Amino acid sequence: MTILDALRWANNQLKKTGLDSPMLDAEVLLAHTLQTTRAKLFARFNDPLKPHEQEKFLLLTERRAQREPVAYLTGRKPFYGRDFTVNPFVLIPRPETETLIEAALDVFATTDDKERVLIADIGTGSGAVAVTLAKETGAPVIAVDTSERALAVARANAQVHNAADLIDFQSGDLLDPLFALFNTLRRTSPKPVSSVYPFKHLILCANLPYLSTAQMETLLADVTYEPKEALHAGSDGLEAYFRLIRQLKKGRAELPRRLTLLIEIDPSQSSRAVQLIAHEFPSADMETKKGLQGAVRVVCAEV
Repeated sequence: MTILDALRWANNQLKKTGLDSPMLDAEVLLAHTLQTTRAKLFARFNDPLKPHEQEKFLLLTERRAQREPVAYLTGRKPFYGRDFTVNPFVLIPRPETETLIEAALDVFATTDDKERVLIADIGTGSGAVAVTLAKETGAPVIAVDTSERALAVARANAQVHNAADLIDFQSGDLLDPLFALFNTLRRTSPKPVSSVYPFKHLILCANLPYLSTAQMETLLADVTYEPKEALHAGSDGLEAYFRLIRQLKKGRAELPRRLTLLIEIDPSQSSRAVQLIAHEFPSADMETKKGLQGAVRVVCAEV
């Protein structure tokens, strides 16, 4: 079986399952099998596959035909110009989340004293958001997740992208690690926190679970392989953000004077998410950001 034969065979097999891009999937899986790039496959169409390569590719194709995500099969996913390690313990980074990155970078660009900015990534998962923001801004980042397995993936990604020195990975529930940090400083400092703590502006990013119960019942087959706890957030999909915003309201005085909250949502939740923030922070200055498909994906609030 040559490379061209393998691609044709896999394309036919995957097409039968109704996949949207069977040839693209075949190319990615074969490039992964041969440890090369898709572009280089086209210059080697007539090269034969070795027996072990053929066996591995056939197995990967069969797994993809069962709708196992390509990113889990290859163990990697591009995001904002970088490749990230992924596995079934973390969500697969999606292009829509790049809207959250762009929104955070826009906020960072408006900050006069950039050396006193702290970024927080709540629900870090693979660490794609934390690593990207650390690399793009050079600012320190606190990345929080409840899953130790997810944090292990995130730490590995930070090492690969030389961002480990900028990111403090913390295990905890939502904002608890942040509050613990500031509370410790208050207990140990004889001076007002504002005079000794180096951060004046907190950019708080959250890509929490936001699928409703109804949406969970109609998931695409590919998505069913991803961790449910990172997807489902109650009957309306806003349960996690409700908890985050209530927690933020309760401890707001403990955090830096300027705080920008950015949350990624499903487009159908935009008005309810805005109302949720406005209920706890009536004077918040809010705007929404549209994603690649022209629908609202991020709510940005100065609280």
